[in-house]
Amino acid sequence: MSKEKPTVEPSEDRVLPATRWLLLKDTLHYRFWDLMAVSLLTLLFILPLIAWLLFATFNGLADPSKFYNVLLTYAIAIPLIMLFGLGMAGAFYFSKKLAWGVGAVLPSDFFEGIRKNAKMFLLVYFFIGLLYLLLKLDLEAVNLSTSLPDWGKGAIIGVSYGLFLIFLSLLFFVQTQTVTYEGSFFQLLGNANRFLFGAIFPDLGIFAAFYAPFLVFEFLPNLYGTLIPLGFSGIFYFGFSVFFLTLYSHSLFDKTINPKFYPDIIRKGLAKNHENPSVSK
Repeated sequence: MSKEKPTVEPSEDRVLPATRWLLLKDTLHYRFWDLMAVSLLTLLFILPLIAWLLFATFNGLADPSKFYNVLLTYAIAIPLIMLFGLGMAGAFYFSKKLAWGVGAVLPSDFFEGIRKNAKMFLLVYFFIGLLYLLLKLDLEAVNLSTSLPDWGKGAIIGVSYGLFLIFLSLLFFVQTQTVTYEGSFFQLLGNANRFLFGAIFPDLGIFAAFYAPFLVFEFLPNLYGTLIPLGFSGIFYFGFSVFFLTLYSHSLFDKTINPKFYPDIIRKGLAKNHENPSVSK
C-alpha cells in the first residue's frame, strides 16, 4: 500500500476553513494570481504539442482521409503529450501543497513537483498519448468504412470517446494520488478504479466540466475557433481546474484511503473541529 509523502506542517496560528468549498473560495480570493501563474507555466509545456498539431493540420498530415497521415501525426504527438505531463506534474504538486496549506510558493514548488514526480507523470502521459493515438486510428477506421450505416458510425464514435474519457479519468486520479502517496502505477490505478466507479454520479459532473476545453478542441470544426478555448486554457484553465480536481480527490481520499491508513492527514488543510470525513467536501 502507498505511504504518505513527507511535507511541512502548516502554521498553528492560521485560521483554516471548515470545508473544501470554503477552502476553494479562500484560495480563489487570496491566491488567484498564483493559480493563473500555474496555468501559464503549464501552458508552456503544451505549446509544442499545439504547434505540432497546427503544423500537421496546415500541411495536410492530419488529413482524416489518409490512414498513415493520422498514424504519423498522433504517434509523433505522444512524446509531446509526455512533455505536457511534466507541466501537469508541477501543477498537481503545487495544488496539493496549496490545498494542504503548507506554504505553496511559485515557481519553486511547481518545478519541485516536476523533479519529484517526473517518472510517474511521464508514464501516465505516455499512456494518455497512446490512448489518444488509438482513439484517432479507431475513428479513422470508422470514417473510412463503407459498410457501416451513418447511425452505426455515430454509435461507435460515441462509444470510442466514452471509453477514452473513462480511461483518461482513471489516469487523472492516478495523478492526484501520486503527488500525495508513494505507490506503484498499478496500485494507484487500482485505487483510481474505486474513486471513479464508487462515486460515479458526482464524478460525471466533475469530469464533464474538466474535459470541456478538450471536447471543444475535438469537435469545433473551425481550426481558428479552437484557438479561443486554447487561449482561455492557457490563462485560466490549467491552474484552476487542477486545483479543483485536487480538492475533489482529497475529499475522496478522506472517505477511502486516509481513515484506514493515514488518519493524520484526514481533512489536512481544513479546520480540525470537523473531523467526520463524510462532510469533507
